[in-house]
Amino acid sequence: MSLELTGLVIDFVFTGSLSKIELDFLEAELWETFQHIDEITSLTSAPILISNKLKLKDGSSWQLCCAAVLDAARPQKHSRIENLQSSIKKNYLL
Repeated sequence: MSLELTGLVIDFVFTGSLSKIELDFLEAELWETFQHIDEITSLTSAPILISNKLKLKDGSSWQLCCAAVLDAARPQKHSRIENLQSSIKKNYLL
C-alpha cells in the first residue's frame, strides 16, 4: 500500500472525483495487488469513516477501498470489490 493510494482514496471519498491519471494509477496499484496477492502477508485497514463512505464493512483494507473507488468511477461488468474479496479469502488474508 502506498501513500499515494491512500491519499487518492481519501480525495475520492471527499470530492467524488479523480483525474484520469489518478484513476489510472489506482488501476495499476490494484492490478499489482491481484498479481502478487499470494505474496501478501497482511492488509492494512482503512479508517472506519473511509470504509463506511465507500459502503464497505468496518475494517476493510485500503486495497478494498481502492477497488470500491474504481467500481464507482469506472464500473465494469464484474465488481472489483467482489473479485478482490474472493482473492483475499482464497489466500487467507482476512
